[in-house]
This record gives sequence, C-alpha cells and structure tokens, in this order.
Amino acid sequence: MNTFGLYMILFSVLLMVAISVLGYLFSKRQMKNNDSYFTAGRNITVAFMTATFIAYAVGTGLIFSPAESAYLDGMTAMIGYALALSIAYIIFIPISRRIKQLLPEGNTIGEFVKARYGNVMFVVVLFVIIVYLFCLLVANLIGAGIAFQYLGGMPIYAGVLIIGVPVMIYTTYGGLGAAIFTNSIQALLLTPLLFVVAFFAFRNLGGTTVVYEGVMENAPELMSIFHASGMEFALMIIIAVCSAELLNQALWQRVYSAKDFNVVKKGLINASVMTFPMAIIAGVFGLIAISMSMELPHTSIGTALVAHNVLPEWGSMLFVLVIVLATTSTGSDALAAFSSTASLDVVKSLVPNMDAKAAVKVGRISTIVFAVAAMLVAFQAPSILQILLFADLVAAAAVVPVIAGLYNRDISGKLATTGTVFGLVLGIPLYFMGENLYSFLVAIVISSLIVFIGAIFSKAGYNFDQLKETIKNLD
Repeated sequence: MNTFGLYMILFSVLLMVAISVLGYLFSKRQMKNNDSYFTAGRNITVAFMTATFIAYAVGTGLIFSPAESAYLDGMTAMIGYALALSIAYIIFIPISRRIKQLLPEGNTIGEFVKARYGNVMFVVVLFVIIVYLFCLLVANLIGAGIAFQYLGGMPIYAGVLIIGVPVMIYTTYGGLGAAIFTNSIQALLLTPLLFVVAFFAFRNLGGTTVVYEGVMENAPELMSIFHASGMEFALMIIIAVCSAELLNQALWQRVYSAKDFNVVKKGLINASVMTFPMAIIAGVFGLIAISMSMELPHTSIGTALVAHNVLPEWGSMLFVLVIVLATTSTGSDALAAFSSTASLDVVKSLVPNMDAKAAVKVGRISTIVFAVAAMLVAFQAPSILQILLFADLVAAAAVVPVIAGLYNRDISGKLATTGTVFGLVLGIPLYFMGENLYSFLVAIVISSLIVFIGAIFSKAGYNFDQLKETIKNLD
C-alpha cells in the first residue's frame, strides 16, 4: 500500500460514515410503517426523484464503462453509451405512467408478473431480476475494488469491503427510503465533482486539441464516427441498456414510491438531460488513455488511471470520491431492489401468510446475504462492462413479454414464458461466442415474435382491473 492508498482509505471511510449516518437518521425519522421500507412512503417529490434517477445512472457503469468502450471501440461507442443511458429514461416515461395506473399500490415487478401471467412466468422473471440485480451490484463493487487496487496499491478486497459493508448496513436498516435519501446527497456531490475533475484533467493535458491529436496519432480509426466496431457497439448498448432499465426493479420501485406520475415524469426528464453529458465526460477519459498510449492493466480502470496520472494528488483524490459516491449510489439501489424482490416475491410466495413486520425482517436478512455474495464475486474482478452486458442480455429476453403485458390483453402466461425462455436459450450462447449485438437482437426479436404472433391467435382477454384488486399495500 502506498501513501495515496492510506489517504484513499481515510477519506473514503469518512465519506461512507457520513452517508451511512445520514441515511440512518433519515430512515429512523421517515419509517412510518412497514410498507415504507419497500416504497419510501409513496410520497417522493420531484427533487428527490430527479436526484435518485441521476445517482442510480451514475454508478460505476457510467464512471468506468463509457471510457472502457471508448478505449476499445472509439468515439462512436462512447456516444452510444451516453445516448443509451439518456434514451432509456425517456422510453420509461410512458411505461411508468401505465405502471402507476394499473398498480397504484404495487411493490415489485414480480407481483405484477405473477398476477398477470401466473407462476411459471413468475419464476422465470424472478431469475431474470435476481441475475440482473446481482450483476449490477457486483459491477459497482468491482469499480471500487480496482480503484483501490491500482491507485492505492492494496488488495482488491479492501476497496470492495470499505464500500460494500457500509452500503449493506444503511440499506439493510433503511430500505428504499435510505437509498433514495442518500442518492440525493450523492447526486449533489457527484455531478459537480465529475465536471470539476474533467475540467482540470483537460487543462493539465493542454486542452481538447492535444487529446484529439494524440488519438489521431495512435489510433485514428477510433475517431471516425463510422468506425465499424464503434457503430456496432453503439447499437448494441442502446438496445441493451433500454431493455435492462425497462425491466429494472430499482426503477419500478421508484415509480411506486413517487407521489404521482408527474413526479416520475419530471424526474426522468431531468435525469435524462443530466446523464448524457456526464457519460460523455466519463467516456472521454478512455480517449485520453489512447492519446497517452496507456497500457491498461484492467480494461475497466482507464478512467481512474487517467485521472490519477494527469491530475495533482488532490484532484485524483476528488476522483476517488466520485468513484465512492458512484459505487454507493447504484449499489444501495440494487440492494433495496433485491430486498423487496426476495421478501415480497420469493419468500411471500412460499409463506403467503407472512405479515408486514416479518416481510421487513426477511428483506433485511436477504439484503445482507445478497451483499456478502456480491462482495465475494467482486473479489475476482471481471470486466465491469462485460458483466453489465450479460445482465442486460438476460433482461432483454424478458423485457418485451413483461412490458407488453401491461398493454396487450391477449398475451397469455404460456406465450410470455415461451418467448422469454427461447430468448434466453438462443441469446446467451451467442453472447459467450462474442457476438454481443446478435445476442441482443436474437433475444429481443425471438421473444417478441413469439408473444405478438401468439397473441393474434390467443383469446386470453386479461382483465387489467384485476391487478388493483390483487396487488395491495404491504400494510
């Protein structure tokens, strides 16, 4: 461990303690009933909603993956990543309206799927949701771990534990309310810090012209907007992120928690506007790495290593705090989302008479188990981008059957299950063969064809009014 590593530990621990204490105090004041643990009282306002959507987007996926994509596939890939994050929120707006209309007292995606499609599709979607949330949490912990490893000269598990344990503690206690409240703090700090770090990085390098000339000298093809691999990645990541976010328990939870649809709409629009430039700024660090002819020891570490090399020590420490904030924001969201899924979907299906107090207890225990498992996997440090892409692919196979079920009365549970399973079975092998774009196209197209063609001949005629009668507040 080097001296900078000691400072990393000191400032990160102080920041994590402050966030944890504030999250605890907020939760203690706001936890009015057991339902609040999973839905934050269903009275979240525009300011909090905007902040939580921004903080959710600005996880280590945004801090590290746009730069990784730029480093590997160029400028077009980076722009595609930024567009994906922004477009996903815009597409989610009409869907969030429908969710709010049909499920005003909802808690999870799983309870909707169970009521709409039955037990078999319910089990399939639970698998999809749990895999997605697990990969999301692991990716964020990896971001912290590799930053501490390559910048501070310490074992990867040190960074994972320094971030993972406090996030687990305050989310376990406070649930969704703690996650949303701490998201607001993280968004207020993250946004200006990222812009400040980028400004000083460019200033110390000599400006954007120097970066452009360096990339043109070392890898000119990566600056072409029509670079083949960049265009392929951009299309793939837009499909991937949009699919995943539409079927993301963390986002559905925020719809349930909002005071009304207008709060959700304004929060999504505001966050969409903010995440695009933030992703571009993060992605440019990948181009800087190319211009500096940097050989990265881990493809996901480009952003942090560039910041560490071009900034003074205080600037590099600011960027470490950006990483810590990014990791904790999305990490706590993934934990809160899993807590509701594990308690209200998995355990409540096995113990249907479980009362509200027991549901909260189960949610807390599940959060701890999930966090510990994710930390153990994060110690292995696979690529952040690749683990997020796998999570997105799993979601892509189920997104059309689930979302279409909010609108189309004639899609039966058998059709939805068949479409999702075929999408998974045909898409996942292509992913492991390295055919990323085709894996997503196959997963979405196959599942869509099955449910929509089947619906033409189906006479299911589901009555959407049943949802309000079936799905109620926890209390």
